[in-house]
Amino acid sequence: MALLEEADLGVRARLDLARGAIDAWCQVTTRLAGPAALLTGGLWTIAGLFVVGQATPPDWPGYHIDVLPMTVAATTLGLIGILGCWARQRDAVGRIGGVAVLVAIIGQAGWAVALGATLFGPTPGLAVVVGQAAGLIGCLLVGLVLVRTDDVVVGAVIAVASATMLFGWPIAWLGYGLAWTLAGSVLLRAGDPIDPSWPRIA
Repeated sequence: MALLEEADLGVRARLDLARGAIDAWCQVTTRLAGPAALLTGGLWTIAGLFVVGQATPPDWPGYHIDVLPMTVAATTLGLIGILGCWARQRDAVGRIGGVAVLVAIIGQAGWAVALGATLFGPTPGLAVVVGQAAGLIGCLLVGLVLVRTDDVVVGAVIAVASATMLFGWPIAWLGYGLAWTLAGSVLLRAGDPIDPSWPRIA
């Protein structure tokens, strides 16, 4: 830090440092993609069981106060998971993948914030609906670009589950959770393409 303070860096150098820091963080997310996907899947599956178990299916998007904390955590972990999935193949998906993950980041973050705000007081239903739709569209786009890479299975299950969840069917919550669980299992078995020495499940 002392060296950086004395260097009197220009705007370009500062941008290069920021880009390097972001790239390093993205590389870390490749190692987190599998665990984050598994946790996301588990939480959505539990929440889905709760929703499907209701005597009367709730209206879209179907949240209950009992599962809100769980869905906030699941959405936040899903943001880490989808970023990690993209980061694993970021060289292969190019600029289209960059646009897709940007939509996913903004959408998932908006979804998590809308759900989190509901925990502290009434939140306009439209905010939750728009946040969920944006988050799912982002996941869908990342899934579609991943289908063209070595992570074809991961991309396919995320894309199909995200598209299904957009319609808000109660059973879709279960499908979404199971899809993320499958994606996490595949990612842990595949290991980290950026750092092959990183441990993986055989």
